This record gives sequence, structure tokens and C-alpha cells, in this order.
Amino acid sequence: MSKQPYRVMDSERGLWMTPPPDASPVPPRFARAGEVLDLLRRSPASSTSDLAAALGVARSTVAERLDILGRHGLVTSGTETSQGRGRPAARWAFNPSAGVTLTGQVGVSGVRVAVTDLAGEVLGSEQLEQDLAAGPDALCDLLQKGFAQALANAGRAGTRVFGIGIGLPGEVEFYGSPGDGGASWSASSFGERLSEVFGCPVFVDRDVNLMALGEREAYWPESRMFLCLKVGTVIACGLVVEGRIVRGAAGRTGEIGHVKVRDSDLPCTCGSTGCLNTVAGGAALAESLGRQGFEAHSARDLAALARSGVVEASQALRRAGRQTGEVVAAMVNLLNPDVITAWGYLVDAGDQFLAGMHEAIYRAALPSAARPLVLEPARLGERAGVRGAALAVIEHTLSPRHVDRLVSGSVPA
Repeated sequence: MSKQPYRVMDSERGLWMTPPPDASPVPPRFARAGEVLDLLRRSPASSTSDLAAALGVARSTVAERLDILGRHGLVTSGTETSQGRGRPAARWAFNPSAGVTLTGQVGVSGVRVAVTDLAGEVLGSEQLEQDLAAGPDALCDLLQKGFAQALANAGRAGTRVFGIGIGLPGEVEFYGSPGDGGASWSASSFGERLSEVFGCPVFVDRDVNLMALGEREAYWPESRMFLCLKVGTVIACGLVVEGRIVRGAAGRTGEIGHVKVRDSDLPCTCGSTGCLNTVAGGAALAESLGRQGFEAHSARDLAALARSGVVEASQALRRAGRQTGEVVAAMVNLLNPDVITAWGYLVDAGDQFLAGMHEAIYRAALPSAARPLVLEPARLGERAGVRGAALAVIEHTLSPRHVDRLVSGSVPA
């Protein structure tokens, strides 16, 4: 397995893809089949005439491409409608049941796996227990078994898998490296193995990017500048601009947990001191409560204490919300987002964390940027990451270029 540290590698999509995209030419008789499918997925055009007019080609060309797509199960012919005199026109539609995606949202202490159709709708999901400290090989074993079980449970065993999407937490980098005798975390270590087992491309991205994409597409499709915070064991942020994930030159956009905060010199896992994670992350808050005599060993324990009415836990969450809000206020001034949602144990614990964020943002951000801002809990909950991963897979595997290769046989069926 590769010993490269996890990095965002694919220059076109901004995420790691295994195997790399095929650049071979497509035989002319299959060209533009992907465009026909794309129109059926995204526009009202549904008759052969409508599709031909939209593409500027002959009806016979569209009819041939529809026949090819139909043989692959990607389109279905619906109810015929009359267009006046002559033979009724068939209405064509994209078939999201033609295959599935497999997705995994990896957390520090567990993994959620899911099966979705080709529209990104979750057909079934399961929560699996796994400690990241067990290393990448153990996680890969778990994903392989979890995906096979999820397919069986959803009644889709044997269905074609179009792709696999995996969201990894950014903090996996701190679970060891070859230099200190620990296991190497790399996107390729998942991609190569899972691609071989399931016979499909594998995409790996930061979990918070996929959460942001899933949440935005499900509930905020009109948002132009969308931020999604993950506030659990650590704090991170995903950014979606005009529907596209922004990852930055090295894939590190949104690492707000490592922004330096006032009045802290506590050591951080990144090797620096005074990071937001050291005072406002769930792990840090739980450790602080533990020193006060409470049974708190994780962000989950902290949330449980707050929900049960422990005042100290609620106060810690309010304070953490303010500290996080001070960092986010700078992002509000810089990016002027229209929507910010938050997901994770610190939000699940009640209103205190977001109330603290509200206070800090409205105190520190420009009023003109803060007033129209929507700040609320994420609505997709535990399915945000797996749905976002499915959308990332679908946008590539059903892109016109990839569909042309699929129907021509360039991509293994």
C-alpha cells in the first residue's frame, strides 16, 4: 500500500479517485449518450424530439443513444403522449434504480455505511463501531464487510455498484505515521483495495466536505455560500460555493479547529498550541469536565451530561460556542455566507452551543454580513455525510464523459 499521507489528489474533482479517470477516446457511435442522460436527469426534456432539439442533433441520433442507454438500464420509456396527429411520442426518464452507490462516513469512534440509488436516496444504512486508532487496514476490513452486509440488508446484493464514496475525518493524520512506527493513513490504501473488491471507482474526501454537500443539496439548494460545521470530538468546516465543494490548494480548506484562540497555550495534536480544538472541541471539553469529577470521556458523554441537566456541561458548551463563534465571525466577514449549519455532539446536546455562537458572531462580525445570515442545526443529521458521498460519486460516474465510456465498454460493467 502507498505510504503517501492522505491528500486531496484529483486535480479536476479535488478529491482522491481510484482508479484515475479514463482519458481514452470514445467510439463515435457512443459519443453524446452521456449528454442525453444528463438532460434527462436535469431538464424537463423527455421526448426524443425535445432531446434532439436541446442537443441540436437529429432525432435518429438521439433515438440510437436512448436505445444504448436503455440496454444498460439507465433510462426507461414512460407513458406515451399525443402531440396532435401522428404516432404518440414516448416519454423517456432517467432510471435511478439502474445501480447503487456505497458510502461510508468515518468518525473517530464509528463508521456509518449506506447504500443509495443513483439519485442519492438512501436505501439503507448501518452504524458500525470502530476505533480509528486500530489503523487503516482494520478500517478497510470493516468497510468491506459493512458494504457487503448493507447491500444484502437493502435487498440489492448483486446490483451494479457505480462507485464508492468515503468521508475521512481530517484528524486521521494524527493517528500515526511510518516515521513513528504507526500505521500510514492514505486515500489510496482504501481506494485500491475497495476498487478491486467491488469493481468500481472509489472517491475519498474529508468527511466535513461531504456533509456540507449533502446538507446543502438536500435543504439549501439556493444557497450561494454555504458553510457546514462539524462540532464533535474536533471542530472543522466544509465550504460549498455555488454548489461546488471548495477544498483549497492542498485540500485543507475549513480546518478552523486549528485557528489560534485567545488565552490558551494548550498543546494540540497538530503539534502547535492554543488551537480552537484545545478549548472548544468535544474531547477537550470532556477532559475538562472529567477533571471536575464528572464521568466524561468523550464528546458523546459531554452531550449526555448537558441533556441530563448538568449545569457545568451546559456552561462549557455555551463557552465553547462563543469561542467557536469568534473564529466563525472572521469567516463571516471574509466569505459573507448566507447559511451556516452545524452538526455533531455539541449541537445535539441542546441550544447552548449555537446560542454561544450567535452571541459571538453578532458581536464580532459586520452587522451587514451577520444580519441576513441563517445559523441553525444541520437537518440531515447522521445521514449528511453518506448522502454527500453518494452525490460526489454520482456527479462523476453519471457525468456525460464517464457515461459515454461506460456504454461503450471502456469502463468495466
